Amino acid sequence: MFTLLALLFTCQTAEGLSSSSLPSQAAKMTTDPNDLKPILSHALPGIISYEHVGDGVKQANAEGSRILSRHSSSLSEKYDDECDKDAILETELFLKRVAAKAYTHKSWTDMRRTLVYARTEVRFYNEIVPLLLASNDDMLRRQIPKCFHATYDLSGLIEEDSLTTDASQPSPLPEDEEQLNALLATKGGHMLLESLSPSHGYYQDSPIALQQSLACLKAVAELHASAWGDKPLLKQINDRLSSAGGSYHLQFRNPKELQNMVSSWELFRGNFVGLNEKTKILEKESVVRLGQRVYDMAEYVSKELTPKWDDEYATLVHGDYKAMNVFLPSDDAADDKPPIMIDFSCAGIGYGISDVGMHICHANLAEDLENGGEEELLEGYLTALEEAVSRRKGESWTYPRDVALRHYQLACIDYLRFILGRFWRTATPESFEKKKASKNTTLINRNVDAAMAFIEKVDKYLEVFEQEIKA
Repeated sequence: MFTLLALLFTCQTAEGLSSSSLPSQAAKMTTDPNDLKPILSHALPGIISYEHVGDGVKQANAEGSRILSRHSSSLSEKYDDECDKDAILETELFLKRVAAKAYTHKSWTDMRRTLVYARTEVRFYNEIVPLLLASNDDMLRRQIPKCFHATYDLSGLIEEDSLTTDASQPSPLPEDEEQLNALLATKGGHMLLESLSPSHGYYQDSPIALQQSLACLKAVAELHASAWGDKPLLKQINDRLSSAGGSYHLQFRNPKELQNMVSSWELFRGNFVGLNEKTKILEKESVVRLGQRVYDMAEYVSKELTPKWDDEYATLVHGDYKAMNVFLPSDDAADDKPPIMIDFSCAGIGYGISDVGMHICHANLAEDLENGGEEELLEGYLTALEEAVSRRKGESWTYPRDVALRHYQLACIDYLRFILGRFWRTATPESFEKKKASKNTTLINRNVDAAMAFIEKVDKYLEVFEQEIKA
């Protein structure tokens, strides 16, 4: 899961880049000493010079920068510019990079996951997207970003056939610092994407209103439908991306998260109990034991939520479908502009409704989900999925609601297991307050009401599967 702000991790639909004739209000052009021209030339063969726009972003699993490129239209074979062939144009691109040497502070398990994220997204753009777009209608084409160039080199670190989910792979890193630096010097990957700014008619936000969230869920329904029932495609997704899609899949996580589950819950509960009226749920007997219950059910839930690539409801999942990984059309945008999904670093095989569960946690306030709001989102997604799959199959198809609800309940339990193990061990009311405006952070890790409502929901869902096991 790349954690860079999604605004910086995207590109427009598969249309040409927007360029404008000089002069512009951009800062003075210079050529970077660390020459990026060979990379930029994949999008702009007529590249002359470039500059980084803004400070760039550096976060847990990748770095990114907007790049304003100066290029000649007469040398650009990829664009049909109407202006004079000798005109000098400016085009903004976005370069997303993962340099292995930047992550040596992590344990090998966590460092490997970061590198595999890069590999997965490069393979998604290079290998899977062409298949999706070749076999489906135009809707999905407009909802997946255009990537101009993507590549990686992880030789000596991760074998090409090494499974994404193999968190037990021994560390290949030498202890000698000089040898380590030599091994990692050129390892990593990058993706050159079209940059998307508000001027393109799109924006990101979190939380968002139910109608905006429904638009996001309809978009991901198209992604899920694109591979539904296509066994050769699903097999390739399984083999080349991941057999267990999702940034928080149990097979993919650091084992310590599960090992510390009970104590993490005790710490979280101790920090929040008695805070306000909403936190009274923490005093409920079954909730007091929530950490142990999640720990006891973790393997079972993960197994039930991990379909084989040829299972009936298996499909391609996004894997990190938070609100900030979707660009929504602004109010004044053209009516036919669909949302654009970004950041496919965790894509793989799974149940599509897992994306729905994660999205709702990231996107929607607790009060908006009350009084039928959550059910409206679920039914809207399922209806959109049924329509998209039926359109592609050429015959009517339905997703049985009892099956869909079971998958959704499993997804919610599994997501709580991830949040509890990864984030709530150190969570406090003060940390929630500090992060309350952090749009890239899930709401249940920055909004007390959202966290308590989610705990109450998962408490009920756990009881369903606890009884299932007993039966």
